Amino acid sequence: MKKILVLMGILICLFGCSNGMEMGEEKNNFTVEPGFSILTKASPNQVHIIELKEMMEKRAAPQDLKDNEIMYTYSYHSFRIYYGEYGNLLEKYKEFDSFDLTTVDYFDIQWTNDNLVTVKVFRKKDDGSSYEAESIKLDASD
Repeated sequence: MKKILVLMGILICLFGCSNGMEMGEEKNNFTVEPGFSILTKASPNQVHIIELKEMMEKRAAPQDLKDNEIMYTYSYHSFRIYYGEYGNLLEKYKEFDSFDLTTVDYFDIQWTNDNLVTVKVFRKKDDGSSYEAESIKLDASD
């Protein structure tokens, strides 16, 4: 009797876990893709480069049974600063999930040397004036 109960518990756990994973996959059925490049700047001697990018979330839209085309919806996902050696594909990045791009007036990129860079974020006030809201320091040699 104990063996049957243990076996039933294991089976319930296995089926419950697999169904839970499938439900989780449905909820997170999206991909993150680059939206557009905001700004790119090379270091003084063109050793390193950084690129500021808006990232988009791509989801499959609900399907109309008459159409065979897959439609996608895009929405803002995050903000990334890509960095690396000048002339190479930029794969390393620093991501900011809760970064509000709608209030950004402009970015000011200042290289200290060929490795260290500061990205100053200027935001707009309601009266139209700009102020330095934050600065992001990054070592592009990492």
